[in-house]
Amino acid sequence: MAAAVAQAEDLNLTVYVRGAAQVEALTMMSAKATTTKIFAGIGVRIRWEQGGPRTTDGPAIVMQFDESAPARFQPEALGYAKPFDQFHAEIHIFYSRVLRSVPREVAPAVLGHVMAHEIAHVLERLDRHSATGIMKAAWVTSDYDAIGKRPLAFEPDNVEAIRAYWRK
Repeated sequence: MAAAVAQAEDLNLTVYVRGAAQVEALTMMSAKATTTKIFAGIGVRIRWEQGGPRTTDGPAIVMQFDESAPARFQPEALGYAKPFDQFHAEIHIFYSRVLRSVPREVAPAVLGHVMAHEIAHVLERLDRHSATGIMKAAWVTSDYDAIGKRPLAFEPDNVEAIRAYWRK
């Protein structure tokens, strides 16, 4: 079904990564693959780039990896999005917090889920969370266990809101 969805519409997104030198190369490659797989499942193709958006890119998001989190964030926050910025959407990821939150062997999968979660906030243009899946406000032990085995899913209303991004 996802393949039919992807062929029916041209839902392409470029994500520009900045400040990721602190992330080990294999961890970043695995996290990007997880994020890409999550979005491919709903018919969205992600292209990963370095640097900043060009005006010819079409939909683009800047994903910044920060050394530390601003004091205003709860200790369990792993990132945040600025989905309402009119000029360009930004995502901030707190990689050191991701590493502290889970065993090292599942850190790439968790990082990929954090990246997907924040991208979804930008695409949905909503500051809301779901009861289950990737868009939960806070994952619990059973979610982290599941993340280690397979990607969490979007709820149907998340999928609709994400796909609506291209119909603006």
